[in-house]
Amino acid sequence: MVLALGGLAVAQDQAASSFSPPAPTSVTTTASELESLTVPMTADDLSELAVIWQNHVKSVLEDIAGLNLELAIAEGAREEVLRDELAKTFGLQSMVQDSYGAVLDAWRTKGALIEDIQVHDTYLNALRLEAVRTTDLRSLLQLAASWLASAEGGLGFLLKVAGFLVALWGMYFVARVLRRAVSRGLSRVPNLSRLLQRFIVNAVYWATFVLGVLVVLSAFGVNVTPLFAIFGGLSFILGFAMQDTLGNLASGLMIMIMKPFDTGDYIEVGGASGFVDEMSVVSTQIRTFDNQIIIVPNSKIWGDVITNVSVSPERRVDLVFGVGYSDSAEHAIEVLKGLVAAHAKCLESPAPEIFVGQLGDSSVNIYCRPWTKSEDYWTVYWDLTGQAKERFDQEGISIPFPQRDVHLIQGKNAGSIVATT
Repeated sequence: MVLALGGLAVAQDQAASSFSPPAPTSVTTTASELESLTVPMTADDLSELAVIWQNHVKSVLEDIAGLNLELAIAEGAREEVLRDELAKTFGLQSMVQDSYGAVLDAWRTKGALIEDIQVHDTYLNALRLEAVRTTDLRSLLQLAASWLASAEGGLGFLLKVAGFLVALWGMYFVARVLRRAVSRGLSRVPNLSRLLQRFIVNAVYWATFVLGVLVVLSAFGVNVTPLFAIFGGLSFILGFAMQDTLGNLASGLMIMIMKPFDTGDYIEVGGASGFVDEMSVVSTQIRTFDNQIIIVPNSKIWGDVITNVSVSPERRVDLVFGVGYSDSAEHAIEVLKGLVAAHAKCLESPAPEIFVGQLGDSSVNIYCRPWTKSEDYWTVYWDLTGQAKERFDQEGISIPFPQRDVHLIQGKNAGSIVATT
């Protein structure tokens, strides 16, 4: 095998000699084909083959140097001929360098010693610019134009970039279609919270997109195997560095499964209260009545008492109205019953409860407890509060404020004051 592949290098050496244009058919094996041919070879075999290809690269570079020296003094038609020869020799150099690099990569994979392969790597890296540096500007411009128009050069690169972008867009489109399909399927599953549905849908979307990107990169020749090794190492390290985050993740999954609340519910938890906007794997976003956003870690929520105000379809509104001791409590109750009966959002069943609940220091407290839909709670609360104030004023029912009676005691301790509320 070494002799056969070495014979290919010798044939290319002979084709590139005497400053004559190398015949295109002299290159019978591409770098990709050479990669396949080196699979069964040992490290020692590849070491010998690397030396052969290094000599071949050296021979091509000598031809380029000779052409550059002759081009410096050539004129007229001879100059154009030499420029064409130089362009073709540069093309041969590119193919030979690719083959040389393929042999070195195979040798490195088979366990080449660092000091052995370092000599070849240094030589290969140095020669990439030396041949171009010694070439005149006009020839370089011609080479650049030829490279841009070549399917192996700029045009091919643009086609690959365009193909990658189209494939990436295709993966994005597939991920979105799959996300909609999963969303429709989960919507038919009973007793599945919207939080869990959103989590599963987003997880499917990003998993599809990331796997699609890896497939596209692999299709375009990018080795994605090291990425999996990197991800594996990072996940092991991050597992220790982000223990709190993992605790939030576990708490978030428990919340999604147990469903103590859902998006749109009004909850009180962790010292915060408001409507649940959305939930990620690590935190829950709560929006207060005044439109503030509160981010609460999931571990704080799962480890605390959760009050879900919106879980029941109906809710009782607890109102307390204080009237004066000199006023008729029965009259006040009849007024409140009329207000509750007239309000469109107060339910007839369960029946409202209106009664004298407490004899306070300054007032007789009447409890008014109508029922309403959970979403109408605050509407009923504010409406009845305002309407009761207006009707009490119209009916002559006073709403007392805290007051204090002062009594002056005459006699032996004249001038002393006793204050009572």
